[in-house]
Amino acid sequence: MSSPIAVTILTGFLGAGKTTLLNHLIQQHPEKRFAIIENEFGDIGIDNDLIISKEEGLFEMSNGCICCTLNDALVETLAKLVRSEKKFNHLIIETTGMAEPDGVAAVFVADPSLQQYFRLDSIICLVDAEQIEDMLKERTEVQKQIASADYIILNKQSQVHPKYLEQLKSDLAIINPFAIFAVADYGQVEMDLLHLNAYDQRAVANQIQQVTAHQHHHHQHTEDVVAHSFVLDAPFDLLKFMHWAKVTLTIHGQYIYRIKGILYFQNEAQRIIFQSVRTQSAFQRGEAWQADEKRQSRIVFIGKGIKREMLERSLNQCLSKVRV
Repeated sequence: MSSPIAVTILTGFLGAGKTTLLNHLIQQHPEKRFAIIENEFGDIGIDNDLIISKEEGLFEMSNGCICCTLNDALVETLAKLVRSEKKFNHLIIETTGMAEPDGVAAVFVADPSLQQYFRLDSIICLVDAEQIEDMLKERTEVQKQIASADYIILNKQSQVHPKYLEQLKSDLAIINPFAIFAVADYGQVEMDLLHLNAYDQRAVANQIQQVTAHQHHHHQHTEDVVAHSFVLDAPFDLLKFMHWAKVTLTIHGQYIYRIKGILYFQNEAQRIIFQSVRTQSAFQRGEAWQADEKRQSRIVFIGKGIKREMLERSLNQCLSKVRV
């Protein structure tokens, strides 16, 4: 493969409309040759009589898609796809309604060997607009699906009042200030969902800039799902921050759903883009700081029951003691 294959993760609770959206994407992009990973092949919603060949658990479909089940660990399933030498140019992973997509995303963030072959493009979450309020109160999985998403589709819009949809968007933006929102019936939106580039370092930097410009405090929502943002003028010490990130995510990773930051490090000419999913994290070099530009770190945490004071105290301990 000459360049990494883009990966789209579809998530959403039972009945939200993921399979309908999946079939719509397949029909909408006849130029694409998709590989599709499902937890259970039978859930794909593509009739079995469309299977034209089966090889090592890979089902080749008459519409050009390659489908497989997630019977083994995700990394092994991905390796099976690569080893098969079957041609495809986009990978879609549809999680079960009970699944938490951050675990799937973490595989692509953490494994450099996989990044030779695959590039995480986005996590798309479908929400049943009529049922979501009750689900948020009752299901931790739904909270994580919302918090992990890059693009949230409020599906079944015709079944609720437009004013309710606007309030719903505002409420969900409190849980996940990074997400882009759309409303739809049958999951059909005008946006090109296959090229969202949500993990591109420039896109992430712009997101963080916008979120922290309007949110220097914390918000709280149902069941203690919170977003905390910080702006720090003093530079970080690189080794201290890396140690802090490893320890914090190892101990608190199950509660910290996502972190995104533009970081200012002592003796670094470039800004550093930091992202974490679950216990996995990644650093990317961003654009160089300009001579007339104010250097600051901007960092945002999304998680369940995470305390602002604890985060602020631990971040301050990572600051460089040498002042420039």
